[in-house]
This record gives sequence, C-alpha cells and structure tokens, in this order.
Amino acid sequence: MRHLTPRSAGGVLCAVLFFYTACAPQPAFKPVASVKQLMAATILPSSEVLFDAVGTVISSSGVEEIAPKNDEEWATVRNNALTLAESGNLLMIGDRARDKGAWMKMSQALVDAGVVALKAAETKNAEALFEAGGEVYAVCQQCHNQYWKQGSDTVQR
Repeated sequence: MRHLTPRSAGGVLCAVLFFYTACAPQPAFKPVASVKQLMAATILPSSEVLFDAVGTVISSSGVEEIAPKNDEEWATVRNNALTLAESGNLLMIGDRARDKGAWMKMSQALVDAGVVALKAAETKNAEALFEAGGEVYAVCQQCHNQYWKQGSDTVQR
C-alpha cells in the first residue's frame, strides 16, 4: 500500500483545484457598447493620436519633423496604442463579432498592429511608430471596405 507524501498530496490537490476551476462556470462578458460606439469612442480617437504623432510637414518655411518631444507625449501615444490594441479584442466579443472568419482575423490584425505601435512608443522610436500607423490604417481600411456600408454610419451584418 502506497502512502501519499506531502509533495504528492499537494500535486493531487493542485490537480483537483485546476479541474474545479476549469469546469466552474465562467462569468459571461457583458458588452455595453455597439461597434459604432466603440469606433467613435475608442478606436477612431486612439488611431488619430497615432496618425498625428509622427510625420513630416513641408512648407515654404521649410521641413518640420513631427514626433513626440517628451516622456509625457510618448506616454500619450503609448496609452492610445494600448487602447487601440485592446479595442481589437473588444470587437471579437459577443454580438459585435459579425462572423467567425474575416471579422475575427481583421480584429486580431488590429490587436497586432496596436501592439506594434505600443512597442514603438515604448522604445520612443518615431520611425517605427510611423510604420505602425501605416499598419493600423491598412487594417482599418480592409475592415471598412468589407463591412462598412457606403453612405451609412452602420456596420453591415
């Protein structure tokens, strides 16, 4: 007859707790905002911060390079990149997900592009942030081309 050692008893206890936790009902997500509201309240403003953060202005006065100038401005860009990345996750929850195929892939692409922008902001790399802004724009355009009704402010079902 084998006896449980404290170590093996701990392993059994961990396995039981893991099984209980995995089988216990998980709280349901409760989406509050519609896709349109998410676009207006989070995605559009966050993407505009990224788009406006870096660039080049050529005028009769000369060439002006635009980029965050201090830690506070970089933090603003970082926070908006983080918000944009998480917004991609929000687009995949509940009734917001228009389908399980292209919508989910494009929403994940928004997460990925937001993470690229986040890393650029964290390393204070204006050139990488500019490139990330291009990725964000491309992801948004691809989704809008497929799901946005022309002349409307609603997303197609």
